[in-house]
This record gives sequence, C-alpha cells and structure tokens, in this order.
Amino acid sequence: MSSTVTAIAIADAHAAPFDYAPGSIDFPDLPNVPEEYRHELIRLMAIQAYSEEKAATEGIEWIANAPDYKRRRVFAKIIAEEARHSYLIYNLLERMGVAEKQAIAIAEGRAHRPMHDASLEGPLSVGDESNEWIDIMLNHMFLDRAGKFMVGNFCEASFKPWAEANQTILREERGHIGFGFAELRTYLAEKGETNEARIKISNWYAKGLNFFGPPSTSRGARLSAYGLKRKDNETLRNEFRAEVEDVFNELGRQDLIELEKNDFPYRSGNEG
Repeated sequence: MSSTVTAIAIADAHAAPFDYAPGSIDFPDLPNVPEEYRHELIRLMAIQAYSEEKAATEGIEWIANAPDYKRRRVFAKIIAEEARHSYLIYNLLERMGVAEKQAIAIAEGRAHRPMHDASLEGPLSVGDESNEWIDIMLNHMFLDRAGKFMVGNFCEASFKPWAEANQTILREERGHIGFGFAELRTYLAEKGETNEARIKISNWYAKGLNFFGPPSTSRGARLSAYGLKRKDNETLRNEFRAEVEDVFNELGRQDLIELEKNDFPYRSGNEG
C-alpha cells in the first residue's frame, strides 16, 4: 500500500464515528466499522490463535518426556493453558464468522511469505525432533516472554472482547515465563559455561526477537490508528531486548548470548 493510501486510511480512521479507544468496540459495532479494521483485526487474531495452538500441539509430547513428576505436572498445566488461549481467540473469531480452518489458513498464508517466515519459526520449531528438555524451557523463557509484550499490547486493543481475552492470557503467560527461567537457572548450574549452553540460548533468543515480526511499516501506523496495536513491532522488540538483558545481568551471564545477525531476521549463526 502506498504512503498516500495509508495516509488516507489513517485520516479516515480518525474521522470515523469510532475513536478506537481501548475497549471501545464490541460485537454489535462490527457491522459498522471500516472493512479494513475488520480485516486487520481478524488477521491479528488468527495469527495469535495459531501461535497459541502451536505452543500446545507442538509441545504436548514433552509432558511424557519431562525429567520428573514435579516438572511434568507444571508443564502439563502450561500446555493446558496454551490450548485454552487458542480456544479463547478461535472462539471469538468463530463469533465473528471466521471458522477455525479459515483462521489457520490466514495465519499459514502469512507464515509462508518469505519476509515473515522468521516470525513464526519459534512456535513451529517446538516440535523439532532434535529438541531437548532445555529447548522447550527456553521456548518459554524467550517466546513466552516475547509473547508477554505482544499480549500486553493487545490488552489495550479497541476491540473489547479481544482485549479482555488477552488480559486472561497475560496473567497465565507470566507463570510460563517463570517456569522457563527457573529451568534455565537449573540448566546453567548443571552445564556451567559450555558451548552447548551458549548455542541453545542464542538460538532461542534470536527466535524471540524474530517473533515480533519484521520492522514496522506503514501498516503499523494503520494498526495504531485503529487501536489494534498501539506499540509497533520495534518498540515491543526493544522492550523485550531490554528485559532479557536485565535477566542475564541478574544471572551474571551476559556472555551467553551471541548473535551473528543483529537485525530482522535475527540469527545466532548456529541454526540448523
């Protein structure tokens, strides 16, 4: 979309009968919102539901492979919560006339666009056969942490039912992050300063950075004008980056993250 068309769309958004304040739009309002608003809302929701679904379906085998009964119980609860998160969003989409299969097609259509492949590589790689328990925990340490910033952004969305669903999701994601962090501490205590630790941590950190998607374009301005995404990808990514830096400063292990490519798509140099 050209910058001129984008500017017109943003002007139209501000001139519309809706002010797009947080939680200001509900189901009865949807027939009257601009078609572009509805299109962008469905796209964002479909991608979120798909990501949450993959977190559950790709990770479920690790319930049986958890190291002990205590961690098995915690991890089973996390998987159940991820499944519930996808249910919450798919259910809203269904009420909007978008079936689950249609939502998946929207999300997968985006995922297969070359510039966007990297953004979903984290959720899609949870089921890789080469993964070990620590890979699954680093997924929660980094991907759920990245998700926390995105979900927090959606909590302020103009579409009230979606914002409320995300408030529920956000509360539970914090627990997932805490579990991942605790397991990382255990892993580092056992492994020490090894090359394996550096490779795995750097790989999952890169996936976390990529999860936010490519740098914001003119579309980001439209999403902001519609109150669907008040902070752009780069702002959220920088907040995530700063928090991860604080975490590793706390651990005293700042040296464990190394990136070969420090822009989108981010790469540790040890992929594959």
